[in-house]
Amino acid sequence: MIEIKKISKIFHQHQANEMVALKDVSLSIQPGELIILKGASGSGKSTLLTLIAALSKPTKGEVIVNEKRVSKMPDNFSALYRREQIGFVFQKFNLIPSLTVYENVITPLLPADIDPHLIDEKACQVLEQFSIMHKKNVKVANLSGGEQQRVAISRALINSPAIILADEPTANLDAFLTENFLAFIQQMKAEGRTIIIATHDPVFFDLDFADREVALKNGQIT
Repeated sequence: MIEIKKISKIFHQHQANEMVALKDVSLSIQPGELIILKGASGSGKSTLLTLIAALSKPTKGEVIVNEKRVSKMPDNFSALYRREQIGFVFQKFNLIPSLTVYENVITPLLPADIDPHLIDEKACQVLEQFSIMHKKNVKVANLSGGEQQRVAISRALINSPAIILADEPTANLDAFLTENFLAFIQQMKAEGRTIIIATHDPVFFDLDFADREVALKNGQIT
């Protein structure tokens, strides 16, 4: 489903502050796999997720998803690809602070011309799932970090994406909500979704329902 072919990502290339985030990384991910990306901060985990989501392009190499070279897509096609196939839980949330919890969560569904009643049903389901329903009409600028994390997870999962990419998804969650997230991920895997989680949270290591753990260090798979 996902084929990563010898990709490298270099920031500030040919400048004094050049930084190699990934170097000649290759990885094949099958449909329905749950992959745990392990590694310290700066190891390249987040960069790899953004390349799979076509949020940035590799300096060299290719990312192929469902036989489409997403690393070569123009921006408008990249946006459509993300909306239709990707659910992304960002480490820094990437919420719209001037909008309410509910408004943030439903944004992936708005361009799809879905019936408003179905949108409301889906939104309420994920808000209840991640214990944030009581803040439905509160602007996200007024939420705590843990609450914003729950909104970000709800938004990523509302459209039941085929591919779920999660960057440190439990960083601001307590033990109860972490277990809740794990249960939801297990359910998504049972439904055949492909899931890649970048984390250094030990709760994800040695999961009995994870397929593989892939370790990154200094931009390379170890």
